Amino acid sequence: MCRMLAYHGDDKEYLKRLTNCLAKASLNDPLTNETHGDGWGIVAIASNNLIHYRSHLPIFKDENLEKILNLLDGEMKVIIHARQASDKRLISPYYSHPYLESTPKSILFLAHNGSVDKYKLGNVLGIDPMLMVDSELVAKYFATYSIKEIDKLQDVTQSALNLLIMEINRIDRSSTIYFYNYYRKDRIKRKEEYYKLYFNKGAIYSSSLAYTGCEKGEEVKFGNLGEL
Repeated sequence: MCRMLAYHGDDKEYLKRLTNCLAKASLNDPLTNETHGDGWGIVAIASNNLIHYRSHLPIFKDENLEKILNLLDGEMKVIIHARQASDKRLISPYYSHPYLESTPKSILFLAHNGSVDKYKLGNVLGIDPMLMVDSELVAKYFATYSIKEIDKLQDVTQSALNLLIMEINRIDRSSTIYFYNYYRKDRIKRKEEYYKLYFNKGAIYSSSLAYTGCEKGEEVKFGNLGEL
């Protein structure tokens, strides 16, 4: 399970406040009393710069977080993800989100909270997923098919499909952040509030941030693909 946020705007101080809420929720999640300290990552586009950084360190211990945020200026599109690994043997920058995939027409970055059946999804993709994590396969699904076919992933979802996706168009170099909030109400083991996403002032974020100093905002519509 993971905590994450996405932001589109030009208010760096607001982004820093959101990130501080994310770091607090990662250190001690107020909804579960868990720690999401198994790595973190960021993808950011700002002032014609693209930053993609992934670390095995907890987000609340990595000094590079502040350095990276200070590099951002002007209009920015950002996704940040803090990870709690279900398998502690897979703590590595290679397994930290956002994952990167590319197609002839676009470049994709994906951050995911929840779990899907990687073997069922591997069968769909024709991939042996034994040495992979489920979120990697979700990214590959979008690279193989389309973000617009996201609803089909509900069939392989085990707990939640909370997604933040940045897509960069190769032709015109435009970029879009998509968000999606879906979870299996019949299978989740944590309280339902944990799996919700909220929207506020150009940001989408995991519900836990609303309990660590950031506004609750508006709940993201369930099962609906949106653009930030």
